[in-house]
Formats: sequence, C-alpha cells, structure tokens
Amino acid sequence: MNAKGRQDYAIGEKVVYPNHGVGEIKNVRKQMVMGEKKEYYQIFIPSLDMDILLPVENAKSLGLRGLSSKEEIRKALSSLKEKENLPYSDWKARQNAQTALMKNGDIRSIASVVNILYHRQKVKDLPVMERRIFENALTHLIDETSLVMAISQEDARRTIFARLEKLKPHNPTSHDGS
Repeated sequence: MNAKGRQDYAIGEKVVYPNHGVGEIKNVRKQMVMGEKKEYYQIFIPSLDMDILLPVENAKSLGLRGLSSKEEIRKALSSLKEKENLPYSDWKARQNAQTALMKNGDIRSIASVVNILYHRQKVKDLPVMERRIFENALTHLIDETSLVMAISQEDARRTIFARLEKLKPHNPTSHDGS
C-alpha cells in the first residue's frame, strides 16, 4: 500500500500531503496557468474541510505520498512508548525542528512530533504555535492510523493515547486485519 515516490494517483485514492494530512484525490484536471496548460490533483482534506490543487508534475517533490503500510503504522505507534524530547530550550528552534518533521511527512516523523509535544504539554502549557502543530500532527496520525488499520477514528485515538501513557492498547491494531 505504501506509495512513496509515486506521482500517478487515481481518482478516489487516499493520499497524504505533509502539513495538511490525509486526503482523497477527487479529480485530476487541466488548468491554464501563466499561459501553460498543467495537470493538477484536486485533493480533498476532510480534517480541514478543504480542497487543495497540487500540480501533478510537482507532487513527488512536494511530498505527496500514498498511505503508510500497516507495518509502518505499527512501528510509528510503537515509537510512542518511548518518551522523546527535542534538545532545544528556545521555542523558535523547537518550532523549526517540529515543522521540519511535519514537512518530512512520513508517519514516524508525525508520531515523533505527537510524542514530543504530548509530553511537553504535560510539563508546561504549549505556546499557541506548538499547540497547533500538536493538533495537526495528532489529527494526521489518527486519520492515517484509522484508514490503514481499518478501525474507527475513536479507536485510533484511544490507541495513540494509550501508547503515549504507556497503557495497554484498547483497539485491535496488533492484528493483521487483512
């Protein structure tokens, strides 16, 4: 299921666009831009209730990818058991590091941001920008986990928080489900 490096996505296919989250290709359309006709993916991102147009020719370089595999999701969820920290005390440096992880777009990086900010907020209130990054990363992790593991978003949320709190997971992400 993992489609890293692909550039040809079909209408109806689920994809991940870094910093925006999980979406669905709704259309591939041609548009005239600066005198040139170009193809664009029209991607609907449900968590943002927004359509995004992404040039097909730049999709790979902009980080568009297919959904992670079940194994990648399992590894990302497993990584939540280990408390992570960024070595920066300056909020701007932390924010830049978190933003870089989000732009990377792979599920392990997203899980890392969730892990870092979840534990940080337990010690001290997060600044507004870090709170937004946390919410964006958490939504992305929940959405992708839910789709790939074929579980409800609520079960995905419970599993993520159980791992962050090092509790026994609630839902069936440990079985193959295929």
